[in-house]
Amino acid sequence: MPTKPTGRPRGRPPGVKNKPKTIEEFVQVELTAPPPKPPRAKKAAARGPWAHMTPEERKAYSQKLNAAPRKGPPPNTQTPGKPRDLTNAQWAEVQEIARLDAKRIMQKMKDAGQVPDDPRAAEALEKTVETLRTAESAKDKIAAARLILDFTKAKPAQKTEVTVRTAEDILDEMAEDDDR
Repeated sequence: MPTKPTGRPRGRPPGVKNKPKTIEEFVQVELTAPPPKPPRAKKAAARGPWAHMTPEERKAYSQKLNAAPRKGPPPNTQTPGKPRDLTNAQWAEVQEIARLDAKRIMQKMKDAGQVPDDPRAAEALEKTVETLRTAESAKDKIAAARLILDFTKAKPAQKTEVTVRTAEDILDEMAEDDDR
């Protein structure tokens, strides 16, 4: 049955069997054996178009690259918020329709007196209406609708009817019950 590993090596270390046993043998082996060659550093392979260029050629090449006009983002970059099935032109059209619709709704709200006085708040409200019209996910639509309702409509107040009965009322009721 094998023993449990303890973390300490068991037995003789590798390579000890053939080493010299005495100091004299060790000195003799060391004097007769040639010294080991130091390991050579590995040379990294040159990569890229400038690998086999002279410094002057590399400088000219880098200046040429820096002078070249920069390209814009790749044509298939996804615009945030845009549905994948629409092109950029179609999405711009949808946003323009939503913007006009939001302006029309905001004008109706101004006429009704529901727009806040602060112009920044009115602008934020208009942007929220626009988001409500262009949003694809139901989560975004619900969040925008809730935000609009919170700031334009008053929440319904709960009506509680409190009737305070006086002592005379109680006595009158008791008197009526006794008469019967």
